[in-house]
Amino acid sequence: MGRMPEPSESIHPAYEPVYEVVKVVRLPVPNEIREPPCMIGPKVWVGRRIRRLAPWLVPRQAPRACCWHHQVDWHQAAAAAIRLLREAQAAGLRGEGISDYVLGRLDEQGLGDREQDAVLALGCTGGIEPNTEPDAKWRYYEGQHRVAAQLDQGVRETVVQRWVPLGPATGQL
Repeated sequence: MGRMPEPSESIHPAYEPVYEVVKVVRLPVPNEIREPPCMIGPKVWVGRRIRRLAPWLVPRQAPRACCWHHQVDWHQAAAAAIRLLREAQAAGLRGEGISDYVLGRLDEQGLGDREQDAVLALGCTGGIEPNTEPDAKWRYYEGQHRVAAQLDQGVRETVVQRWVPLGPATGQL
């Protein structure tokens, strides 16, 4: 029989969120969305594919009133999230420290309530998480609606996160 871990030992390896700035058009097109109606349908999906391949052919959309994701001004929210992420990384922060930094500096950004919520949805744990596993059935663990709305508005860059295991002996990436 295998050795049982001591109560102070972790059974699962520890993971840390790593935040990165990426081009929205390089993210997988979120085709698994089932609702709301403004996010689905062949016309919507074709528009998103065209925006990825030739963004100048599809006009940028302004925020609209159909759903929470489309009501957000993602240009403002993504820019603020990227700015805060870069400031936190320049200060030597990583993982949860970045989330704490974003929370602490959010009110200074001069954003509305929706955009503040959107910054938190990008720059804190639970942000956009693309599934990078080969032949994965789902393209996103989290954030497909946020990516769709940003594609629809023509946002160029956004923040994504991935979970990286920490070394069991060192606790480092």
